[in-house]
Amino acid sequence: MTITVNDLGTMPNGEVVKQVVIENANGHKLGLVSWGASWQFLQTKAGDELVLAYKDAQGYWDHAYFLGNAIGRVAGRIDGASFELNGKTVNLKANEGKNTLHGGEDNFATRNWDFTVDEAAGSVTFTTTMTEADDNFPGTMPTSLTYTFTDNDEVRLDFSAESDEDTLYNPTSHAYFNPAGIDTDARELTLQLKSPRHLEFREDQIPTGKLLETAGTPFDFQTPAKIGDKIAEMNGAYDAKFDDAFELVYPAGTPSAIVTDEKSGRSIEMTTDRNAVIFFITNPAVADHEGDLEWFEANPYNAVALEAQTLSDAIHHPEFGDIVLPAGEKRSYTTTYAFKNL
Repeated sequence: MTITVNDLGTMPNGEVVKQVVIENANGHKLGLVSWGASWQFLQTKAGDELVLAYKDAQGYWDHAYFLGNAIGRVAGRIDGASFELNGKTVNLKANEGKNTLHGGEDNFATRNWDFTVDEAAGSVTFTTTMTEADDNFPGTMPTSLTYTFTDNDEVRLDFSAESDEDTLYNPTSHAYFNPAGIDTDARELTLQLKSPRHLEFREDQIPTGKLLETAGTPFDFQTPAKIGDKIAEMNGAYDAKFDDAFELVYPAGTPSAIVTDEKSGRSIEMTTDRNAVIFFITNPAVADHEGDLEWFEANPYNAVALEAQTLSDAIHHPEFGDIVLPAGEKRSYTTTYAFKNL
């Protein structure tokens, strides 16, 4: 196991962004970036790129697609950019219409994290501290994210946080995967999700509170299904896609999501201790070509995100899970992505 640290570039605010590369015994490489504690790439020994990335620091500054970023304090959307905690109303900064997305304007993804490396363990630990002055969430909250790359080609993400006041904590990783390679059509991939139900969303992606059965619908991935076939079952638009929250029901320690490229035989198996995953298929550049059918046909969706987390907007739906982090309590979450047949 070897770890190298490089300069990736300098941000407009003068901060130097670092790249950390872990190479395992098989010659595969995991690339990480200090800005946003981001997962930059997974490169096979043969040179195949399986994770979507920006190649320089400026990309992480400019783009709003959260490419590879750590997400927090709270992943997903908070309805109305406010919530009640301990009898008080907490008002956040709305950054998507009237709602808060992925922690607001100042979040895990918008800062340069400190880090330490452990070459013997094949791990890098990123650390930062969120304050109420940063993001309007209560409390000062030191937080960490450790990436570990094993010789079994597994990437383990360990999130941890502790706050001096009661606050909210629901982190995730926004890495984008394609086991066929990042220049291929992700609709050709096969997906299996251990999910009998998915959230019903309003038009603004806020949960209504209902969990709908997936069986017999385009959302049914309980047995492996080609993603493009499921998209074809949806009504309508040329840019129909998944950006949905799936409840996970699975035996502990077993994969809850598996995405496979049937041609190469490569797959990515996600194992997590979270109760949900956001399945999102996209080409981040599509945001710059809205309504352009010709462009879309030439540039199909090239990656999927599998964002393990607690069900969306749980602070307004306690039955979805507990995302309140009590003062003085340390909370940790682990998600592993196992890359097979590299």
